[in-house]
Amino acid sequence: MQYNVAQLLNEPTGSTRRVQLETGPGYSGDLAVAYGGSLEFLRTHQGLLVRGNVQASVVLTCGRCLNEFSSPNQLEVEEEFYSLVDVNTGERMDSVWDFEGTVIDFDHVLDMSEVLRQYTIAAQPIKPLCRTDCGGLCQECGVDLNQESCKCSEDAIDPRWKDLAALLDQSET
Repeated sequence: MQYNVAQLLNEPTGSTRRVQLETGPGYSGDLAVAYGGSLEFLRTHQGLLVRGNVQASVVLTCGRCLNEFSSPNQLEVEEEFYSLVDVNTGERMDSVWDFEGTVIDFDHVLDMSEVLRQYTIAAQPIKPLCRTDCGGLCQECGVDLNQESCKCSEDAIDPRWKDLAALLDQSET
């Protein structure tokens, strides 16, 4: 997801370009993801402001049943990129070298890969679920409770609480 922005950097502040973003399934870091949407590049005094709405379809693993599923995400991207070199003179921009944000490289190529990867990771839930009523796996036998019911006894007591259960039985009699 690289864009040559040399022409836009030659234009006056406020100039814009709109690009369509369509990628097939691929990997962004350790996530399997496909992107679609549009981005707008706006020329600023020091570089470019990139804004847009991006749809990301991410393959995740359910936190309960461990099955993979596709999760659609809507990302609102807004990121400023600073140019490392002056597009007219080719001289390096001293003010940008101390900046640790997003930059436009020496060939005036803007790379959206890392930015979209970070936005995608930030949009993911801490514990992804394939569906809200996911039954998960049986803690005793490991059967996927979404597919079938297990034969384990539901009265199984955690061995750490066994003595307390005996006290409860005594108090009921």
